[in-house]
Amino acid sequence: MLFIANMIIYGLKVNISTTVIGMVKSESNPDGYDWSKTEKGLVVSTYFAGYLIGMFPSGYFADRFNTKWVLLVCVFFNALFTLMVPKACDDLYVLYTLRFLTGLVSAANLPIVNVLVGKWVVYEEKSFLVGIIYAGTSLGTVVSILSSGWIMNDMGWQAVFYIHGAVPMIWVVLFFIFFADSPETQTFITEQERQMIVNSYGHRGPGNKEVKVPWKAIFSSCPFIALIFTNTLGNFTWYFLLTQMPLYMNNMLHFDIKSNTTITCLPYLVNVFTNTFIGKFLDFGRKREWWSQTGARKIAVGISCLPACVFLALIAFVFEGNRNVTVGLLCASIIFSGAIFVGHLTNQNDLAPNYAGILMGITNTPGTISAFLLPALIGALMENGDTIERWRYVFGLNIVAQLSAFLIFMMFGSAKIQDWNYPDGIIPPAVK
Repeated sequence: MLFIANMIIYGLKVNISTTVIGMVKSESNPDGYDWSKTEKGLVVSTYFAGYLIGMFPSGYFADRFNTKWVLLVCVFFNALFTLMVPKACDDLYVLYTLRFLTGLVSAANLPIVNVLVGKWVVYEEKSFLVGIIYAGTSLGTVVSILSSGWIMNDMGWQAVFYIHGAVPMIWVVLFFIFFADSPETQTFITEQERQMIVNSYGHRGPGNKEVKVPWKAIFSSCPFIALIFTNTLGNFTWYFLLTQMPLYMNNMLHFDIKSNTTITCLPYLVNVFTNTFIGKFLDFGRKREWWSQTGARKIAVGISCLPACVFLALIAFVFEGNRNVTVGLLCASIIFSGAIFVGHLTNQNDLAPNYAGILMGITNTPGTISAFLLPALIGALMENGDTIERWRYVFGLNIVAQLSAFLIFMMFGSAKIQDWNYPDGIIPPAVK
């Protein structure tokens, strides 16, 4: 169910990045909206403004309230607001507001997943199962981008939002009926399964809402401060490619909408398998004591940061005139940068499963800055035309951010459960 929830949230997050190409006025679409490139960028980025503002409160609520209801609210209103997009487009500021609200309610997704990982996932299989759960983000992106292009081509852009908004309501009903907040209260599992999960190292039990949050210890923790910077900088390339690759493919590489959506979605489909494989590989190596859990996270952060830097530099300075090579490098950048989901985006749960939602809310607030900043920045930068010289500034910014994230996490990052995770300050014997 978490896999599908991630599919829904990420699918509804990115569908407008593709659909906006068919919504605006052009030679082939004279009846489209007369939006400037800056306005198009704001249509995408206002979602992330709401996402950024909602991240910390939703992280707090995820830790303090029943996660089942928080996630239900998150998915339901995402679907409802998506259904409202076609009517909102007649007034650009109404659309901005709706996109902002959609981002606001979406902010609970990652904090809730982190909390539920602490409740439902056993330590020995954490990287593998997290890889599967977060594979939903990639598959949701694939389905959303691909179906957006097909629906828009055959039925018009309005149908994209009507179909994408209606289908998730099925999940809402099923989740309401069959899912519980924790294994302690779940009726659809055996007692043996319940005990295996509850007795796992680092298990987060129910009833944490009454525990006092150790704010001073959290903000004086070196691994946590490192995670804030890693999350902020390490998300740049993922969000850049997630929100801007369709536009780059259209404006610089001149792919039509159908080809654009097909090519753009392929690396996310690959991500479904690569993240699961990386997670399984990291657990495999840790069990054989090739590396610790900290080592596993650092490997994942390296995978998400370093290859993409090389690929973006090659696009910007070596192969800018080669259409086929550029497409291949962009796709490879998505595949490797997707390792953030088994890297720093699960590190909050490593450090403190009892406060995983709050930690995600804190770290992913600045971690969303790139998603809000880049669409608006690129729209303004390309207002007078797309050129490789202007895009080089964007690629360079991403490269600097990814390298900085890698170095910070290598030097200061950790995946050990911190002593402030426990109310009495006593941490059980470490598990490598």
